[in-house]
Amino acid sequence: MTPPASAVRLIGHQRRFAESIAQIDTELEFASGVTIAARREEVVAAASAAYGPGEDFRGVRDAWDALFPDGVYSATGLAEAKRLA
Repeated sequence: MTPPASAVRLIGHQRRFAESIAQIDTELEFASGVTIAARREEVVAAASAAYGPGEDFRGVRDAWDALFPDGVYSATGLAEAKRLA
């Protein structure tokens, strides 16, 4: 039985979200939050190109926005995102 498309998109979103949180967390060990926040558009554009215009890449954007609301690093956002991932 094939799962509905919405379930597949949700799984893709959750996977990309979790992967992105882990990658951003690792980057924070080596660079400041300001430096990493500045890369948002570059990373989101790369994800969109890699995964196409579907739902999968949006987990990357959502992870970025959770950790950098208004472009500023949020330790609280990181803690909450890790909990959700």
